[in-house]
Amino acid sequence: MPPPWVDDLFSFPTPPPLAKLVGIAWEHAFTDEDMYDQDLLITHYDFMFDLEAAPDAPDGWESTYPDMRQNHVPPVPLFATPELVQFGHLGTGTYVGWVVPAPELRGTDHPVALFGQEPGARIIGRDTRAGLEWMLSFGLRRENLRDDDCALIARLAAELDLHPAPEHGITPDGFDVVVPLELAVPSGWRHEPDVNGAGIGVLAPADAFTDRSYVYAGGWLDEILADADRLLDAGFPATALLELIDAFHDERDRFAHLHPLWARAYQDLGRPQLAARLETMIPMYQRLQH
Repeated sequence: MPPPWVDDLFSFPTPPPLAKLVGIAWEHAFTDEDMYDQDLLITHYDFMFDLEAAPDAPDGWESTYPDMRQNHVPPVPLFATPELVQFGHLGTGTYVGWVVPAPELRGTDHPVALFGQEPGARIIGRDTRAGLEWMLSFGLRRENLRDDDCALIARLAAELDLHPAPEHGITPDGFDVVVPLELAVPSGWRHEPDVNGAGIGVLAPADAFTDRSYVYAGGWLDEILADADRLLDAGFPATALLELIDAFHDERDRFAHLHPLWARAYQDLGRPQLAARLETMIPMYQRLQH
């Protein structure tokens, strides 16, 4: 039997569809000899899973269960920002995950997006169920799809009450269907999009933004940093965060310079989870500079 679900894989409640899917996958990864086979899990779910942690093993199974529990913060993929929390991948260098701009709200579900190949994100579902349906449909579009892959996708679709199809998410002309980003904005809050549409913008209390309309003008790095520092000192961390993220999308090589003020903006907004995820980006961008 699968282990009891331990809801500590993410810094917010795990949406039930993903929790159920992990339970199904766990059960699938046991062989007839009652041994856990991680390779079996990977080969069957290689277009869906990239979890950085797994549920605890049930009592008595510790000796057969590899130490997959990881207490570190999952690293942020290349080009992404900490508001994008991955739970899967497509096997192409593209990650799948939630858009979580304000984890302190403890939302029960979140929009799902693709990211990691270029700056920003592309929304594929308004919630986890829609995102998983898109992923199963993507699985049906893979070349050289085996019969057992089709059977697995059909089983998951039935157990999760989803309806994948090869044409799902694709227009008749062969283009990706555009899904708008729809965030639940609490009373007294604002959602400001980023200037070039590459990212997901900033969701925060209205008084964390300046009253003036935000316009990212680019410019020299020292000017951007000085303006962000001024905004933080004035008590407008949301506008500062928006400017810093826009500057990052403009030129990722700026990350080392943007990082200190970026982390401060998260802390001032009460988002230590995002500040911790920001720290995971440091080694990656250090390597890119060499």
